[in-house]
Amino acid sequence: MDWRKKFVVWATLAAGLAGCQSPDYVGSIDASFFENNTYVHRVAATMETGQQVAAPFGYVGFCVRNPSECEGGTDAPQVAVITPEKWTELSKVNDYVNSAIPQVSDVALYDRDEWWAYPDARGGDCEDLAMMKRKLLIERGWAPENLLISVVREWNGDGHAVLLVTTDRGEFVLDNKNWAIVAWADAPYQWIKRQSRERPFIWVNLDRRTMRTAQIEVPPLGEPAPFLAVLQKKDKPALRPGIPDGQTASRSASKEKPTAAIN
Repeated sequence: MDWRKKFVVWATLAAGLAGCQSPDYVGSIDASFFENNTYVHRVAATMETGQQVAAPFGYVGFCVRNPSECEGGTDAPQVAVITPEKWTELSKVNDYVNSAIPQVSDVALYDRDEWWAYPDARGGDCEDLAMMKRKLLIERGWAPENLLISVVREWNGDGHAVLLVTTDRGEFVLDNKNWAIVAWADAPYQWIKRQSRERPFIWVNLDRRTMRTAQIEVPPLGEPAPFLAVLQKKDKPALRPGIPDGQTASRSASKEKPTAAIN
């Protein structure tokens, strides 16, 4: 059995597990996906990005506690080239994180909203799972500039976070609420913002209602995120008053606005 047939068989099984209606269709990916032609079913378009926007405050807190996780970047991002093997790797990581990590809210884990962290044995919420998928894929050789934490809004107005993967066949969504990997345009969300491909600590606007074209000021490689530079000053302001260094999370009632860092 050649790899195209194997892919169709895999897609059929995955579709059944995900509850898809069509047995030869996984999200926006059909059997033509890896054919050697210019036709790719609803995948080719990439998402338009706009001006720089504020990073989610949960992400800022994560960077303060884990500055090395928010460093780096590139001045010449290249898209990932998708092969059947790479697609399988994406699927395995997505399925592993979704199935192995209990999905638990920040309030239940930390008594507060918007505490971004890599999940542990207790579990994690949507942004924690998205960050773990990113971490596992980077460990497997994927370039960080192609793995972008993204904030979206659900149909009911709730915030949510997913991992957006940029490839030569389009941009795909790794989501804890939908195990099928779909093109970004097929995900049932309003896109709000995501990480920049040039620097992980820069976030760009995806919301068409407020989007405008603007030159993104990208700091030189090696410079810390501006919010980290401020906190490294001698008279640095407290990120969150009442949270001592090293404490996992505040046990006091949160006044912050949830969720998935829409603000």
